[in-house]
Amino acid sequence: MRRRDLVSLVLALGLVVPEPALAGSTPLTWPVFDAPPFTITEGDHRGTGIFDRIRRLLASRLTDYAVTSVTVPFPRIVTSLKNGEEWCFVGGVRTPEREDFAVFSRPVAMFYPLRIVVHASKRARFEALGPLSLRSLLTEHRDLRTSVLRDRAIAPAVDALFRQYPPGQTYARFIEAYRMLQNDRLDYLVDFSSITAYHTRQIAQADDFVGLPFAESPEPVFARVMCAGTPWGREVVARIDAVLATERPGPAYRSIVEAWAAPEDLPRIRAVYDAFLASD
Repeated sequence: MRRRDLVSLVLALGLVVPEPALAGSTPLTWPVFDAPPFTITEGDHRGTGIFDRIRRLLASRLTDYAVTSVTVPFPRIVTSLKNGEEWCFVGGVRTPEREDFAVFSRPVAMFYPLRIVVHASKRARFEALGPLSLRSLLTEHRDLRTSVLRDRAIAPAVDALFRQYPPGQTYARFIEAYRMLQNDRLDYLVDFSSITAYHTRQIAQADDFVGLPFAESPEPVFARVMCAGTPWGREVVARIDAVLATERPGPAYRSIVEAWAAPEDLPRIRAVYDAFLASD
């Protein structure tokens, strides 16, 4: 079986694929799922995602932990944290629901800006609905098809709308959603521009997808390390926060946060970096 086929089978079945543990005595598992450009598990850019680089940085500082990485679907990560397993996920968004079973570090990166993503051929149709509103799309234009990643937290107002007006389908990997958008099996997605830019380079031409602002688009959403809400998890988060306090103000860490951003988004990201540093 080819490696690509094997990886696909593993992801489909939700199997755990361990990587060699680093030296240390206390176990710590980093769960990973394919979410380019934040986590990249396949292809030429494997391991160069924003969260990939942050995991390596943290692991290099937490030398007394026996660190292991496992590749699993995102719902498996949520289930394991709910079960109190000794897992820490780099890239979790803090929500009231997740605070029932997880603890969160200071922000490690940001998701920004958020857009309604459509195929360029449908741009005029969506702009004619302007000013765009996700609520309006989900209530008054139910014929327009969308989909969401299972168990994803995007932003509070957006998540609340998707709970109230759930799309008719979900997806397990971002590349699936963008292929459906490319092949006219979806009309739009709600996604962050860096994710759109990455997948455009993978499966489409540079101008095939368009990101449109909408009324409920939030301020920057901060990604954090999300650990099991246990005494063990709280201890790990305290250790991680100490590393972040030292590393985040420096130019090397800033370059991680800006990695893979679309050039037109860099001024917006840099404008809110001080708020990122100040946020708890």
